[in-house]
Amino acid sequence: MLKKNLILSGLILLLFNCVSKHTIVSGEKSFRLAFDKKNVFRVTLDSAKSPFDLRASEPSVVINRKNSGWIMAGSILDNYYFSEDGGKTWSKGNLVSQYGVFGDPVLFSDPAGNFYYFHLALKERAFLPVIVVQKTTDGGKNWTDTGIGYNPPKQQDKPWVGYDAVSKTLAVTWTEFDRYESRNPDDHSRILFSLSEDEGTTWTQPVKINDLEGDCLDDDQTTEGATPVFIDRDTVLTVWAYDNKIWFDKSFDRGKTWGKDQVIANQEAGWTFDFPGIYRANGLPWFVRDTVTGRLLVLFGDKSPDGKIKFTYSDDKGETWQPVKVLKPDAGDQFFPAVVAIHGHNVFAVVFYDRPANDTLHTRVKLGMYDYEGNILDTLVLSQSLFVPDKRIFFGDYIDLDFDGENLVAVWTEIRRHKTQCFFAKIPVRITK
Repeated sequence: MLKKNLILSGLILLLFNCVSKHTIVSGEKSFRLAFDKKNVFRVTLDSAKSPFDLRASEPSVVINRKNSGWIMAGSILDNYYFSEDGGKTWSKGNLVSQYGVFGDPVLFSDPAGNFYYFHLALKERAFLPVIVVQKTTDGGKNWTDTGIGYNPPKQQDKPWVGYDAVSKTLAVTWTEFDRYESRNPDDHSRILFSLSEDEGTTWTQPVKINDLEGDCLDDDQTTEGATPVFIDRDTVLTVWAYDNKIWFDKSFDRGKTWGKDQVIANQEAGWTFDFPGIYRANGLPWFVRDTVTGRLLVLFGDKSPDGKIKFTYSDDKGETWQPVKVLKPDAGDQFFPAVVAIHGHNVFAVVFYDRPANDTLHTRVKLGMYDYEGNILDTLVLSQSLFVPDKRIFFGDYIDLDFDGENLVAVWTEIRRHKTQCFFAKIPVRITK
C-alpha cells in the first residue's frame, strides 16, 4: 500500500476561529453543544487525474470503534484511505475482489475494531452479480472477500449496513433488479435483507422486505435506498424510497419475516431529481437511531421547487411518526445530505451541499447541528470557497458523515477546474453540562 502524507488545507479553518454554543435541555439536564471550530482541520484525500477520471467521488467514512485514531474512507470505484493519526495523514490503496469492485462504497466499523467495506461487483460479463463485503483487521493490508445475494441473472445494487452490538450481528439491505434499466413491465425491483453473525464471513439467504415491487429504471418508480436499523436483538427496521414516498417496515424475528409496508412521509419530487451542474442527484433516505433515547430519525432530500432536506422521527419504535419538517433555514438549494445522531441530546448533525439563495450553480458543503424542530443550532462551512460543478462529470450518489461521541468526520466531493476532488474534515464536538 503506497504511503503518502496528504497536506492539510490551510492548517486550520481560521475563518471559523470561535466556538458557537447552544444550550439543549434533555430531561432535567442542560447541555451546551458546539462545533469546536478552533480545532477543525481539512485534508484533501484524492484528486482526479482528468475530467472523466471517476476517482474521488461518492465517498464513505468511518471512525474505528476500538481505536478512534484509526479512520478509514472509501471512494469509487475501488479506493480506500487509511489514517492512524486521527485523519492528519493518510495512506491509500485499491481494493481487489474476486467479484470485481464497482463503486457504492459503504464503510463500517464494529466494536472489535474491524473495518468493513461493502461495495458493488463487476467482473467480465457479470454486472452487479452480488453485494460484496470485505473486512480488514490491519488497516487495509489484508482483506476478506465475501459475496452476498448471488441470484443470476438478476443485479444487486445500493447496499447499506446496520449493526446490533448485543448479538454482534451485521445486517445489509439493498435493491435487487430483475434486469437493470429494463423497460419491460414484467421486470421489477425489490428490497432484500441479509444478516451475518460471524463478522461478515457468512450471510443468511436474502429475504424480500417490500410488498410493492418497483420497476427497473433506477428512477422514482424503483424501490431503492434501503437502510437497516436494529432496535434490539430481534427487532430490525428499514426504510426506502419508492413512488414519491418514504416507506417503512419492521421485522420481529431478525429479518426472517417482515410486516406490511407503511408510508411514513411523502417525497414530492420523488427520489431522483435534477440540479444545474450536477450529473445526477437523489434524495434517498438516511435512517439512524439515537442509542440513548431510542429515537428513530429518517432524513431525506426533496425538491419543491428548491432542494430541501426533510425529516421525520419516531419515539415509539416506529409505531407512529411525527409530521415531516424541513431543515432551516431553507433558502436556496440544499441536497445530498448525510446524517448522524448526537446520542442522548435530541440533536443531530447533517452534512450537505448548499447553494446561496437565488444562485443555482455556485455550490459549497456545509455542516449543521439541528434540533428536532429543524432549527439550526450551529453551522460550519466545510468548503474553502464556492465551486461550480460540471454536469458532464459524475459527482457520485452521496457524501458521508460519522460520529464517535467526541468527533464528527465528514467526506465529500467537489469539482474544481473540471476535476473531482475528495475531501475529509474532522470536527470536534463539545458537549458540556
